[in-house]
Amino acid sequence: MKTVFVALSLILTLGAAAQATYNSPESVEFDYANNRWFIANNGGNNILVRNSSNGARTVFATGFVSGPHGLEIVNDTLYACDGASLKAYNINTGALVFNKAMGASFLNGITHDNSGNLYITDYSAKKIYRFDITTRTSSVFVAATGAGSPNGIIFDQPNNRCLFVNFSTSAIKAVDLTTAVVSTVLSTPTLGNCDGITKDGAGNYYVSSWGINGIARFNNTFTTGPTTVVTGLSSPADIFYNVVTDTLGNPNSGSANNTTYHYFGSATGIAEAQKAGKLNFTVTPNPIIRSAELNYELAEGSNVLIELYDARGSLVKTILNEKQAKGKQTSFFSRNGLKAGSYLVKIETDNFLETKRIIIAD
Repeated sequence: MKTVFVALSLILTLGAAAQATYNSPESVEFDYANNRWFIANNGGNNILVRNSSNGARTVFATGFVSGPHGLEIVNDTLYACDGASLKAYNINTGALVFNKAMGASFLNGITHDNSGNLYITDYSAKKIYRFDITTRTSSVFVAATGAGSPNGIIFDQPNNRCLFVNFSTSAIKAVDLTTAVVSTVLSTPTLGNCDGITKDGAGNYYVSSWGINGIARFNNTFTTGPTTVVTGLSSPADIFYNVVTDTLGNPNSGSANNTTYHYFGSATGIAEAQKAGKLNFTVTPNPIIRSAELNYELAEGSNVLIELYDARGSLVKTILNEKQAKGKQTSFFSRNGLKAGSYLVKIETDNFLETKRIIIAD
């Protein structure tokens, strides 16, 4: 009986390991709350989770019909494209929140704005859908004319638009979120077959290209670039930039059949690697309803910069920027004018840097 039990356990373990293997990974998304990567495992019809600390992979969700493809986290919900449908999961429990038929053909890329809307590209039908998170209703935001074959998409808050890449025409386009008018930002024939687009903490954009089997970087106005920053990839798909560690995650959907992670430590990003240290930084309370105390300790006198970033890595406000003396310090933060959601607080001194994830709640 013991032998049978051991054999059964081994079979179950091997089965679980097989389920967590890569099979044409299509998209990656970083979960800041739990320090892990979500991976849309297209060929396996499941979503994998990769622990950011040790690289261990497990299965997060199964039962996809066509995909999954694009992934997007909004607060505690992971949204995933599944062919003609949009699925939503609680990132903490893995429970399916809803499965919404969109009347689409091939949902591919996905992003969200600050007003509670998702924007989802339909690659085959050449459309972009808008999905209201609160009411769970969808509408065609951009019809077939003008969108080309939309693939990866990202919200561009300063310009109130979404930027998206075209796979077939190798162009970067924009759709105005007020008028729904589509315009061409830049034609990129030197790249070819653009798949994904993401942005770092300094505002630079990164585009994955099958044409160069690599990733190219542009500045925030697309007036410089493309500069190839990663090569040797295998059909790189929908990429994501982790602004806390300055690491870009890439799914190799081609023959390499894996995911790769590329460090771009930058003084203008929210990099931890160069100045990571112990400031004993705490935020109390967290979640924050009205205000919070930011407590930390300085080993020596230093300039202290405390900044608030949204979940995409865009600077929301500077909380403090001043010279402070050695010892325990307390600064105060008010949520005035800020919407409920997930944010990152970065504290940087002359020698150290720490970040904390905070939740603002109503």
